[in-house]
Amino acid sequence: MRKIYIQSQFQSIFNRLYLSLIQLFWMILPFILMPILMDEPYKDFSFTIYGLFIGVGCITLWLIIFNSGKSKLIGHGLEFDDGGIVYTNYGSNKAISWGDFNGCVVKYSFPRMVVLSSTNKQNIEFSYYTFSSKQRREIFVYLDSK
Repeated sequence: MRKIYIQSQFQSIFNRLYLSLIQLFWMILPFILMPILMDEPYKDFSFTIYGLFIGVGCITLWLIIFNSGKSKLIGHGLEFDDGGIVYTNYGSNKAISWGDFNGCVVKYSFPRMVVLSSTNKQNIEFSYYTFSSKQRREIFVYLDSK
């Protein structure tokens, strides 16, 4: 039996925003802690924040506009078939055969990640919000039955 899950355009934007905000947090954390530790205020911090938001916004806008139509590239996809699991990340595929599949784990880290474990250590890892909540439920139910 073959099952395919493809990330929607909305979910792509939501996931990108989620991951970008977390990366932004980790990038600005030193700028927040440095003045506290050094007893000196940091000047012109807003320039860094605005630059990072503009960069993330431009990449997202570019993907919305140009990643459409017949030449649309699948951002993230997950396929289950008789051979195993195939994860697609913008044209790059990573596979785990059912014989090597060692389970599914949700890492409650920052950001939250899903890890499909393999006995040969070729794990597949993607953001928890890569797929919609309905797709996630179906994926987890299907993987729990394996």
